Amino acid sequence: MNEEERKILSIRFVVVSLIFLALAGIEGILMRFRIMNTLLEFFDEKHFYSMMTAHPFIGVYGWAYMTVMGAFYFLIPYILKKDIYSRKAAYLSFWLMLIGLIVVWGTTFLTHYAPLYTLYWPIPVAYEIIGWDPYSILSFGLGVVLILGGVLIFFGNMFATIFLPMRQMDGGTTSSWYVLKELLVTAFNLDKIRAKISNVPQYTSKAFNYPVFVVAVFRGCVDTTLNAFVIGGVGVLLVVFALGNLFPYLSIPYNVVDPLIYKNVFWWGLDLIADGNVLIFTAGTWYLLVPLILNRTLYGENIVRTVILADLVVSLFVWNHHMLADTPQPLFLQLQGQIFTWGELVTMGLTMFAVLATLWFARPVKYSMPLKFILTSIIGYAVGGLAGIIQANYASNRFFHNTQWVIGIHGHIQLLVGLSSTLFAAIYALFPLLTGKSLNERLGNIHLILWTVGGLVMGLSMGLAGTQGMLRRTLYPMGLGVFETYMTVAVLGALMMALAFTVFLINILRTVKLTDLLKIIF
Repeated sequence: MNEEERKILSIRFVVVSLIFLALAGIEGILMRFRIMNTLLEFFDEKHFYSMMTAHPFIGVYGWAYMTVMGAFYFLIPYILKKDIYSRKAAYLSFWLMLIGLIVVWGTTFLTHYAPLYTLYWPIPVAYEIIGWDPYSILSFGLGVVLILGGVLIFFGNMFATIFLPMRQMDGGTTSSWYVLKELLVTAFNLDKIRAKISNVPQYTSKAFNYPVFVVAVFRGCVDTTLNAFVIGGVGVLLVVFALGNLFPYLSIPYNVVDPLIYKNVFWWGLDLIADGNVLIFTAGTWYLLVPLILNRTLYGENIVRTVILADLVVSLFVWNHHMLADTPQPLFLQLQGQIFTWGELVTMGLTMFAVLATLWFARPVKYSMPLKFILTSIIGYAVGGLAGIIQANYASNRFFHNTQWVIGIHGHIQLLVGLSSTLFAAIYALFPLLTGKSLNERLGNIHLILWTVGGLVMGLSMGLAGTQGMLRRTLYPMGLGVFETYMTVAVLGALMMALAFTVFLINILRTVKLTDLLKIIF
C-alpha cells in the first residue's frame, strides 16, 4: 500500500467516524429531552433504553476507535517510514467495524434490545422477563463480535507493522509468535529488566529505540487488545446462549457463568478501554503533536517512556474502582481498586506536566488549532479525572455510585472535552497532510469554544444533579422536581456542542467538496 492509498484509507476511517459522532450526538440530545419528559409521542421507555445502549457503542467504537484507527494507519507508517504490514487486514478491519456498528445500532433501534453498555450477566434470562427475543440477543452479540474482531485485526496489523520489518532486516524468520514475544518484551521493558538482573554493563531496551509516540501506541494496544478479547467474548457468550434459546438441544445453563466472576472480568476488560484508548493513546498523541508543532524535543522524554510503562502496569489493576458498591466483592479487591486508581492520577499528572513543560520552555508559542485543542483536552482530563478520583474512594462512592455525577463529570467531560478534543487536535493536524489543505482557523476557534464550553456546561450540570441524588440510566415519569433546572442547563450545553460540530462540518465542507469525500468513502 503506497502513501496515497494510506491517506485515502485514513480519510475513510475519519469521515465514517464523524458520521458516527453525529449519530451518537443526536441520540444523546434526544435522550436528554426524553429525560425531561418531552418527545413522549416519539419514543417510549423501551426505545429510550435501547437508544442508551446504542449511544456508548456508537460513541466509543464508532467515533473514538475509528478515528484512532484512521490516524494510526497513516501515522505509524509515516513515522517509521515503512508500509502497513497487511493491506487486506487494514480494509478488513474497516468493514468489520462498519458492519458491526450498523448491526448493533440496528438491533437496538429495530427491536428495542437494551442491555445497556454494562451487559451484566445473566442477560439472556431477560428475554423471558422483559420480552427480548433470542433473535435480538443473537443479532446484538454478532454485532459486538464483528466490532471487536475488527479491533483485534487492527491491533494485530499495528503490532506486525511495528515489529516484523525489524526482524526481516536482521534476516530472521517472522511469525505471529515472534510478534507476540517482541510485543510483551518491549511493552513491559523485559529486555531492560533482564539486563539489569544479569548485571550486563551495557544494554539497549528496544522500547527506547522507538519514537515515544510509537511506544505509547504499542503499549496502549496491549490494553485495548485485552479489552477486545473480553468484550468480544461477551458477544460470543450472547451468541451461544441465544442459539441455545433458539435450539434447545444446544442450550447451556445460565449458572455455568458465575455473575460475580463475570462482572469482575467484564469491568477489567471494559476499563482497559479507558486506560488504553483514552489515556495511553491520548498521551501518545500529545507526545507526538506538541513537539512536532513546537519543533523541539519532548520535555523529559526518557522518563516519559517509563511513565507510559507505569500507566500500562497500573491499568491492569484498577477495575475494582467500578465495584466499590458491590457488597459481595472481597474487601482487599475494593482496597486495591482505590490504591491503583490513585496511581493513575500520578501517571496522568506526569503526562500533563511533560506536555506543559515542553510548552513552557518553547515560549513564545504560536497557538495553532491542534495545540489549542490539546490544551482543552488537558482541561477535560483534569476535571473528569479528578471526579474519577473522588468516586474511587470507598466512602464517597457509596454516595455517588449510579448517579448522574459518575456519567456527567467523570464520563462525559473526560470523553467529550478530554478524549474528543485530542481526536479533533489530531484531525486538525493531519488534515493538511491528508488533503493538502488547511481548515479555516476562525471557524476552528468557534468550534473549540462552543465544544469546550458546551461539554463542561453539560457535564457539570449532570454532575451537580448527581450530588442531589439524581440517578443515571433512569427516567422520572412523574417529573424531575429539583433536578429540572440542572437538566435544562445540560440540554443547553448539549445544543452548544451540536452547534460546534455543525461549525466543524461546515469548515470541512468549505475546504473539501462533499462529492470528493463521498468518492473516498465509496
